[in-house]
Amino acid sequence: MNRLARPRRTILTMVSALLAAGMLVAGAGQASAANYYYELPYPAGEAYRVTQGPEGTYSHVGPYNEYAWDFGLPANYEVSAAQGGQILVSNWSQYWQNGIEVIIRHSNGTCTHYAHLNRAIYNAGTWVPQGRVIGWSGGTGAATAPHLHFQVINCYNRVGIPASLQGWSPPTGSWPVSVNYYA
Repeated sequence: MNRLARPRRTILTMVSALLAAGMLVAGAGQASAANYYYELPYPAGEAYRVTQGPEGTYSHVGPYNEYAWDFGLPANYEVSAAQGGQILVSNWSQYWQNGIEVIIRHSNGTCTHYAHLNRAIYNAGTWVPQGRVIGWSGGTGAATAPHLHFQVINCYNRVGIPASLQGWSPPTGSWPVSVNYYA
């Protein structure tokens, strides 16, 4: 037996044992936003200022918010699904700081999070296409002014995931133009 056969056989035996014990779940790998396309969360042709981008110094620190964007949407303005998926949460958040929130699960296993809304439109369990208006922007929760807090998160623990919007990461102070058409 060659030197490499024994370690491979040992690894295969350990993986088989873990599978038999139910410790590994097929398809339950780390959710990834890499190479996944998200539209800006407001209607096509419009641009809003990024008041705080990823790794901002005001409130976008720590694992839950470090990859988030705050868009300067006025109160009661349309918030659109950045990608199609199933709504998991659509109501007042269990975390008061988020206010009214919507969380949508996408086909790649990630979720998008929309916080500080004045109103959420759909119930949990509803499937919405990309571009569908899912709520109205606002200032609920720990918001200092009306805006939309948006981020890609891990659906299970709400930790932020690095992502891009329309192929790039709009920095603080930019005015990204949306191509997110109504659905």
